[in-house]
Amino acid sequence: MRISALNSRFKLMRSSRYGATLIGLILGLLWGFSAPAQDTTNVIDRIVAIVGNQVILESEIFQNAQTIALQQGLEPSRDPAKFQSLQQDVLKEMINQKILLVKAKEDTIKVEPREVDRELDNRIQVIVQNLGSEAQVEKAYGMPISRIRREYRQMVEDGLIVERVKQSRLRDVVVTRNEVVEYFKSHQDEFPPMKDALEIAHILKQVGMEAADRRARDRADSIFQAVKAGASFDSLAIALSDDPTTARNRGNIGWTERGDLMSTYEDAAFALKVGEISRPVRTRSGYSIIRLNDRQEEKIQTSHILIISHLQAEDEGPLFDSLKVIRESIINDLSFEDAARNFSQDLESAGRGGYLGWFALDEMPEDFRAAVDTLSEGQISEPFKTQYGYHIAKLISRREAHTLTLEQDWEMISQRVLSAKKEREYVRWLDDLKSRYYIEIKS
Repeated sequence: MRISALNSRFKLMRSSRYGATLIGLILGLLWGFSAPAQDTTNVIDRIVAIVGNQVILESEIFQNAQTIALQQGLEPSRDPAKFQSLQQDVLKEMINQKILLVKAKEDTIKVEPREVDRELDNRIQVIVQNLGSEAQVEKAYGMPISRIRREYRQMVEDGLIVERVKQSRLRDVVVTRNEVVEYFKSHQDEFPPMKDALEIAHILKQVGMEAADRRARDRADSIFQAVKAGASFDSLAIALSDDPTTARNRGNIGWTERGDLMSTYEDAAFALKVGEISRPVRTRSGYSIIRLNDRQEEKIQTSHILIISHLQAEDEGPLFDSLKVIRESIINDLSFEDAARNFSQDLESAGRGGYLGWFALDEMPEDFRAAVDTLSEGQISEPFKTQYGYHIAKLISRREAHTLTLEQDWEMISQRVLSAKKEREYVRWLDDLKSRYYIEIKS
């Protein structure tokens, strides 16, 4: 689990719904590819729209709409009218995306291949964590990991480019105090009453992977030494590899092109000579001992023995104890903020002294809410466990449900007004781009 996942969850809970368009939902889902697309083999492909020199295919719209339908729990066969409307929304947002890609090309805005690889690795790793293993991901998507990377790589690259274009346009948008006041007065319906909320800070200790990683590294190294001493790579792959999909085939991954596999794996594999075996290589999946079987220019055929870091019960105990010690130090004389900066593994909030902000009580994760809702203001919780790791939390203040006012809720209101202003600027800019670029929608 990436440490930033907790912050992402909290950001989602406190993000503004005001001034948002469908683009955030749709493009976020398309670029995240967090749900496998359903079969589209029965779709007869045709060009639906042309934007500049780029085309949008019917199969793309259908597949992306199905992905979103899966996220929303919509069954297309049971509600065809709603699914048709969804496809129309997807088409509009895909046109917007293509326009921004044309603009990016015009402005020579690019992203480095390494950035795409990193983002692709991160997203695949999240899917693997959610589904339990690479084998489960391949089963869910109906294709090997290498093909998933190939199928979605361009989508991820396009998404990064579009975000960069938008950021470059909107980063200088600001609001004045008068704008905030006037907008709040004239858009009261956009500011519903606040719910019961808590202002909290925390210190996070993730389940330590150091010992598990060391065990995996040592095991991988011992296997590598055995291969060097003459043991059969194929036999060891069948017997010991933690990659069940390739283990059945003596560790053989097959032919892949550059960009299909994780960058650390590829860097090591492309550096080998045919028949050569690498030392254990650390990847996001674990430690791989790689054999280069064959090579044809930018294509390689490799086999590997994968050793994954497995947590054991004794790996978690020290975290609970360390948080107890930190809590005791805070109660005695150490400030919570200094403790967070020095000890928290949530690096994003650690720099703010562990500060997470305000959250509606009924929107917090259940395990986190249970630990903090019973605290008094200023009180620090006992160590508790969530899916993100072990925490101690401080309840800074508590706010009862109330109608928003400029005096009491200035920061929240100003951020919503800024978001609305950015949205208006984005729409105006997009409309201007649409008038400048060729767009044709086929009937």
